[in-house]
Amino acid sequence: MSSTGHPTEKLLAFLALDRYASRLCGLRVVDNALSWTRFCGSLSLVLVVLLFLSGAFMMFYYSPTPGAAYDSVDFSQFSLPFGDVVRGVHYYAWNLLLVVLGLHLAGTFLTAAYKAPRQLVWVSGVLILLVVPLCIITGDLLPWDQKGYWTTQVRNSIISSVPLAGDFMLRLLQGGPRTGTVALTRFYVLHCVFLPLLVVKLIAIHFHFLAQRGLSEPLGEGKADRGCVPLIPDMLNRWMLLFVAFALLLGLVSAYWPAPLESPADPTDSAYVPKPEWWVLSLNQLVGIFRGPLMFIGTAAIPGLLAALLVALPFLDRSPARHPAQRKLLMCVAFLIVAAMAGLAVMGYREHFATPHP
Repeated sequence: MSSTGHPTEKLLAFLALDRYASRLCGLRVVDNALSWTRFCGSLSLVLVVLLFLSGAFMMFYYSPTPGAAYDSVDFSQFSLPFGDVVRGVHYYAWNLLLVVLGLHLAGTFLTAAYKAPRQLVWVSGVLILLVVPLCIITGDLLPWDQKGYWTTQVRNSIISSVPLAGDFMLRLLQGGPRTGTVALTRFYVLHCVFLPLLVVKLIAIHFHFLAQRGLSEPLGEGKADRGCVPLIPDMLNRWMLLFVAFALLLGLVSAYWPAPLESPADPTDSAYVPKPEWWVLSLNQLVGIFRGPLMFIGTAAIPGLLAALLVALPFLDRSPARHPAQRKLLMCVAFLIVAAMAGLAVMGYREHFATPHP
């Protein structure tokens, strides 16, 4: 890049960034990397960026102590200008992120885009999907309201049921026998520092393997049928348009339907029964089915087995066939698993939401 041209080029040359800028401007990606039929991956990145930005804003006003956490959240949401919009964007973005990641995973599975040479693209994507719920779980406690506190108590009992490592993991999270100041501080650090860094690292690894292995071809098309466009500005402009559109959409939704905030946490109110979030209804129902000494089957064995199968899928399914009609056995197994999870979710919904409680 010449240092005698546009002022931007002179600035990049002065900062010794001109070579990197030239390499970025020279990158080309397939035209359908972000299109009407292929946008879940890019939308996931949009939602992650929105989560980071809204979360960073809320950190300015948050106090991670039981005596001040609730008041700081209440103040930032209801007293600061656009505070309700910022917290609402954070709340709705993670709900939508789970849906989009699920659709992204389903699309990749149906088209067998996990097969060689893209095995590690799939593995890194699955790891992102497994880490995102940890971000949500650690964030639920931070408002220190009734739902967040008692939902955490339920999850702590689930963690303690894990054989061998359960008690150790619970002590590591809580820092003591009760969920108090130490637990809130550790959840805050995990939610705002360690887990976001892990997500960023996994996204970087995911993009690295995407750049090295390339995007999978749509079914029925070959590499010769795919056009390419510059990453900058063409693909970046598309992504920015997607970012602005969903930022405005989530902002409008948040303005009309603010994120929920219940009354302050009362550790003595053992009569409070938290309702599970929609994304854990099936797992919550598993915990209800396996009780007593068999509880670990629903809390660790079955979820752990499903996660391991997802990670190992590219190494288990090595056939060259990609069309769903040519992978009937795998499609049947996947359908049975999804149907079982959907059935458990419906049972959980009827139990916790549709059935009136006294």
